[in-house]
Amino acid sequence: MEMTIGQFAKVVGSTVRTLRYYDKMELLTPKKVNKNGRKVYTRLDWELFQQIMILKHFGLSLNEIKEQMTNQKLKNRELLQVQKQLIEQKQVELNDKLEVITRMERLYNIEGISEEELNEFAFIMLDLFRREKSQIQIWEEHFADDKEILKEIKILHDPEYQEKMDRETWYLIQAIRNALHFNDSTSRKKVQEVLNKMDNLFPASRKILKLVEDDLFLAKYNHEFTTYFPENIASYIYKELKAYYNENDNNE
Repeated sequence: MEMTIGQFAKVVGSTVRTLRYYDKMELLTPKKVNKNGRKVYTRLDWELFQQIMILKHFGLSLNEIKEQMTNQKLKNRELLQVQKQLIEQKQVELNDKLEVITRMERLYNIEGISEEELNEFAFIMLDLFRREKSQIQIWEEHFADDKEILKEIKILHDPEYQEKMDRETWYLIQAIRNALHFNDSTSRKKVQEVLNKMDNLFPASRKILKLVEDDLFLAKYNHEFTTYFPENIASYIYKELKAYYNENDNNE
């Protein structure tokens, strides 16, 4: 079995350009030369090409494939285990991204929510969703000794609960936007009504809000809690939350 580069490309379903690149990087370099002085591909080259395709299928880069095929850095079983772990990790990442998209789609499908208004704040909601998992993990670690609050935080993993909170979070953003725009008692009252619903859904938010004033906590985790919120909305949310909890504490 001896083939020119063009013939070999057709047999393996590749291109001449790809094979020349593999040759240039010394990943697949034919050793045999025909009577015209041209490199020709043999059965051994075919077998090596199949190995390259298998390793590519499992996610190795061309440089990693070259290293593996040249030095046998890992035994085949070890290599498969490493790639399995990488694929599982990638799978988790893709599932997280799919969940973010699904949560956003649910908001678009809620009757009475204007798609135009939602588009205005879509990136805010997407940013909240994508950060939520790591934030929950941080809260769980921070409140590890507080069983009561851990029980409340655990509910954040429930998809049905998430759907309710996502809807109320959107209503809160919408209410705050109106309050900033109109600056009247009706708008401010709507903000308080939404905050009350969210507090009933997630009472732990009272303790979590206090973390904003914890310098040590912020120094360690500030990058995880720097959200995409416009400054005026973020400031208004913090101010209204503090006012809400202060008023409730005084009434107790």
